[in-house]
Formats: sequence, structure tokens, C-alpha cells
Amino acid sequence: MNGGRLSRATTRKRKRVFRITTALALVLALVGIIAFAALIDKKQDSALPESDEIATEMVDSESEQPADAETESTDTIYIEQPYTKVYADDRVTVVYEADLGDRFERLETVSGFVKVQLNERLTGWVTEESVTTEATALSDDEVIAAWQQVVPNASESVLDWIGKDLETVRAELGSPSAVQRDQVNEYHFYDGFFLMVRDQKVRAVDWDKQAIATPDVQPTREQATGIWFEGETVQLKLFPYSGVMRVRLEQK
Repeated sequence: MNGGRLSRATTRKRKRVFRITTALALVLALVGIIAFAALIDKKQDSALPESDEIATEMVDSESEQPADAETESTDTIYIEQPYTKVYADDRVTVVYEADLGDRFERLETVSGFVKVQLNERLTGWVTEESVTTEATALSDDEVIAAWQQVVPNASESVLDWIGKDLETVRAELGSPSAVQRDQVNEYHFYDGFFLMVRDQKVRAVDWDKQAIATPDVQPTREQATGIWFEGETVQLKLFPYSGVMRVRLEQK
């Protein structure tokens, strides 16, 4: 009799344990499902966008850039003042003086200075306030006509020289009477004019001590110390001094 009662008590106890265990298992399973669903939602909310367009907009957003970050760009800038100082990397040492209208590739802008590519091997820094990205352009025909007005005795063969490699031009002109150099250019002097050479190409031709003359065309910029005419592929620059002027016809 005692053995039978113990057996029934044991059976009831086992059933209670089974029911409790089953209930706990169901609760744990339900908690696990809820937690997994919440984790999936969180991952979806924080995932990076798959669209390249959206990602680009996020990167380019002004709010993503620190206030002191360097501005990277590869646009073209023009010098706005004659005799603009160009500095070395210390932004103190002057390595070159740029002319009004000189055109350079901008590499970056940092703390009010613009880094420019001066020639194939040299970079320099100019103040941001001394440059512009806008230049009202004339037609090349208008610029060449203005050049012919201020240097009427110049040969039209000059137009074939600018942009050519130095060796080709020297084969036509012969050896110069003198050569001078600065950090950026070479200057090859001939009778009545000189070639400005950069990276072994003739970039411009200059005529010094020319009579003051005013072309019949509106300049891109006009100042007391320099007048600049911007064409499609060529530039004309006039630099008055002491009652005469230096004239430069230059390839862009």
C-alpha cells in the first residue's frame, strides 16, 4: 500500500516538473523570438545604404566635413594681381612672382592659401584673395587683333611658336642671345622679343619697351599695372611701366 502511494506521488511530481519545464521552455522560446526580431530591425536601421548615389550625397554633405578640413579640388585658377607672390611650402619663402592672368591648376585650399601646380616639378602657394576662378573670355580672333594693334610689327609666325616644343622653335629661330631662368620658367632672348619656356614648351612670347597703346576691345581685367585679355586658347597681357609697356601673348 505504501509503495503504491509513493508511486502515485512520484508520478504527480514528475508531471508538475514536466509542465513547469515545458512552460519555461515556451517562455524562453518566445523571448528569443522577440529578441531576434529586435536585432534584425536594429541592423536594418543602421545598415549603410546600398545606393552609390545616396552614399555620395552623404560623403559630400557639408555636415560631414570638419570645419578645419582641407578642401581638395583640381579646378583652374587665375591670378588677379600683377607681381603676386608665390610661396614655398612654409608659406613664407617667396619662390616666384606670378603675373596678372596667369593660369594654374589648383591642387588644394588650406587656411586662406591655395596650392597650385607651377610646372611639372614645382608647386607653390598663393593667398586665396589673390586668385579668381572666373574670367570673361573673348574670342581668339579678338585677342589676336588686340595683339596686332599693340605690336603692329610682330610677325604672325609668332602664333605658330606658342605651344610648340622648344627644340622645334629654336630650329627656326636659331640660338638665343641669352637665356635667363627662375624657379618656374626659362626666358630665351632674341632681337626685339623673348620666349617664355616652361617644361620645354614655348608658353608665351614677350615684347618689352613697347609704346603705350589701347586695343579696341574690352579687357577681361584692367588695372593701372596690368591689363588682361582672356581668349579661348590664348591670352594677351599688357604691363605698363615708365611710359612704355611689356606685351605678352600666351597660350592658355
